[in-house]
Amino acid sequence: MMALDEESPLVDHQIQSGNQTVNHGRDIHILSWAFLLIFLAYGAAQNLQSTLNTDGDLGTISLGILYTSFTVCSLFASSVVRKLGSKNALLMSTTGYWLYIAANLKPSWYTMVPASLYLGFAAAILWVAEVCMLYFTIEII
Repeated sequence: MMALDEESPLVDHQIQSGNQTVNHGRDIHILSWAFLLIFLAYGAAQNLQSTLNTDGDLGTISLGILYTSFTVCSLFASSVVRKLGSKNALLMSTTGYWLYIAANLKPSWYTMVPASLYLGFAAAILWVAEVCMLYFTIEII
């Protein structure tokens, strides 16, 4: 039977004195730092939406699109994570945050609306994958 992706940690196994030891604490630290760095950048971009992108209420509407997309995509996010595996889903979903922050460099309806839609999809997957990864890690410990 093929092993699920949830069974493999975020980092490679450490080998100590011939026995294979998995360092799950290190996995949790890597995941925590990655979330901290992503949400430091995203939080700043989100907080400035209604202040900087005021032409036609672009900032507020893009946030509305983002959270509506997040709500709808949450309905099938678990099946996407199950298909991709937690680790791959985490990597894929972080691209939504990068794209949204990059779209803020040249905000227009043609950049912000697609980036908001994609981030809503990616955010739903990110939170499901993160919980799966933490649950698996805690279950092992």
